[in-house]
Order: sequence, then C-alpha cells, then structure tokens
Amino acid sequence: MNASRKRTTGRSTITRRRLLKSTLAAGAGLTILPSGVFASANSPNNKLNIALIGTWGRARAHFKSIKNENIVALCDIDERNLARAANQFPGAKHYFDWRKCLEQKDIDAVVCCTTDHTHAFVANWALNRDMHIYCEKPLANTVEEARVVRAKWLSKKGKLATQIGT
Repeated sequence: MNASRKRTTGRSTITRRRLLKSTLAAGAGLTILPSGVFASANSPNNKLNIALIGTWGRARAHFKSIKNENIVALCDIDERNLARAANQFPGAKHYFDWRKCLEQKDIDAVVCCTTDHTHAFVANWALNRDMHIYCEKPLANTVEEARVVRAKWLSKKGKLATQIGT
C-alpha cells in the first residue's frame, strides 16, 4: 500500500506517514523518562503479599503463577501438604486454621484452594478484611452463601479484585 495514501476523518486528513511520525515521536518521549520508572515494576513494594489457603491439589497449579509475589502465609490442615508447600515458599508463616491465617496483618490477597464447602466462608472473611481473593470453583454450595459473598463484594466493588477459577 502506498505510504502517502490519505485517510480522511471527519475533520482533517491524516496521512499514514504523519501518523507514523507522531507515533515515533511519542515513543521517543518515553526514552527520556527516569530509568527507575521501568525498574520499579520489579520493586518489592509492587509485589502482593499472598496467603495460600489449601496447599495441595489445585493449589499446586498456582505455585508457578504466584512464585514471583511475596507468599507470606501458607495454610493447610494436613501437615504433609503444608511441609511440601513450605519447601516452595520458605519465608511464609504456617497455619492450620484459615481463620487464624486471615488475621495476619500484612496479607494483601488470598488464593483459596480449600475443599469446596469452605470457599464462600474464606472469600467472605477475606473481603471483610479488605483482601483481594482468588477462589477455586465452586464459590458456594448454596444460593444463600453466594448471595452473602456477592453482597460483600458489592460493598467493596472497585476496591478489591475477585476471581473464581473455572
């Protein structure tokens, strides 16, 4: 296609060449930003402090995706599963009770991979404590459980990220 071919918009005529020049000029402006701007994406301050509740089964599928974050808490009722997860995340505190785990002050987000009948409770407790939540499916076992979690989510909408794995 001819580089000087003109495209018309409602108000003015723009050539492809002019568009490329303006795009390149805008891109060149990025190179004069302080070097710390790009490095700050890897700053420890930009990492989430995550609690992993339930450390076996589906939880293992998330190890790779969360390994670059700060895993600050591990919770599982099975000591063997907790020990295996501790090998992957040695700096995390260990809990057997997820309610005690969610009392830890420095948690930003929770990955819930517990048994199905506890998902709604963990999600609601996390939302009550202003923690982001990723929960394996199903979110709830009853309509009432789902409504309770949804009501809490609506009160925090726009402030907290939530997701259900399918």
